[in-house]
Amino acid sequence: MNTLTFESAKTAVANITAGINTGNSLEAHGNYTGDDISKYELQWGEPPLKKELFEAFAAAGFNAVRLPVTWKHHFDEQGNIDPRWLDHVAWAVDEILSLGLYCIINIHHDGGEGSWIISSKEGYEHKGGLFKKIWEQIAAHFRDYGEKLLFEGVNEPINAERFWPANDPDSVEGTLLFNQCFVDTVRASGGNNSQRNLIVMPYAGAWSKGRLESFRMPDDSAKGHLIFEIHSYDPEGFCWYRAPWTTVRDSWGTTEDYEQLAYLKQQLGSFMDKWGVPAIVGEFGSQDKQNEPARALHAKHFTEAMKELGIKCFWWECGAFCIFDRRECALRFPLIADALTGRANEDD
Repeated sequence: MNTLTFESAKTAVANITAGINTGNSLEAHGNYTGDDISKYELQWGEPPLKKELFEAFAAAGFNAVRLPVTWKHHFDEQGNIDPRWLDHVAWAVDEILSLGLYCIINIHHDGGEGSWIISSKEGYEHKGGLFKKIWEQIAAHFRDYGEKLLFEGVNEPINAERFWPANDPDSVEGTLLFNQCFVDTVRASGGNNSQRNLIVMPYAGAWSKGRLESFRMPDDSAKGHLIFEIHSYDPEGFCWYRAPWTTVRDSWGTTEDYEQLAYLKQQLGSFMDKWGVPAIVGEFGSQDKQNEPARALHAKHFTEAMKELGIKCFWWECGAFCIFDRRECALRFPLIADALTGRANEDD
């Protein structure tokens, strides 16, 4: 594909109807050291990815898949990625794209808890070179892929103290340094990567007012090809079935719930106006408490509020969040899927 025909970031986000993650699969990691590369994706309890699952996503109305990938057990001391792992990731990408879906790949649990990517100036000084080398190899492998493949720099970067609410200048600057390195490295790889749509997120992927105000979008030689991403599991007492820091509940729809959603919408709207960029919610969802109608209500109002800003949302699909039976590749919770894809509105 001629890179001059690549759709803009705003067009790509506009063309996404609803997104879903393949959680706890290619980003799963642990102590497995065998020769079968595909066994890595089994370590966190999900079955192997297969085309039938992606077909089930598409049939339910999802046209974008975020494919989180962890790389830290798949490169040597010099930062050379095991080609078998890169091929395994490419297999999943190819299957998703073959269905006409958008696909996002990233560097996932190399950031966040237990990571080697530390969001600080010192962290970037120590590991920025390795980060660059990993993205050089990913970018080279996928440089000829078309516009429906998007890259996301690093998932939920945090500092050495693993302090999620941090908003100090050093933690913020560390995230900005990694984001800029990501954009520069991908653009320098040429080919279709010169205009591929790229995704960046703030420290921890969080959306607080202070976090959004301190964040800067990277400079980019390709104009109009950056997307901003945040994550939201709010309200936490509803979205999680175990949250000792708050009151856990199985219902959604209080005055406070609607006010929190309105506040998120206002904060993201202000950020998008300031930077002139489109945005996605790369992760959100609620865990099953035998409360499908409440989960569907939350999903409907959340996605509709974001859609009013042109923001598209990606459901976090794994474990207790699952709305699909991932072994049988069958939809389990149609009310939630219809709320996410907008099909619920078609029946109104």
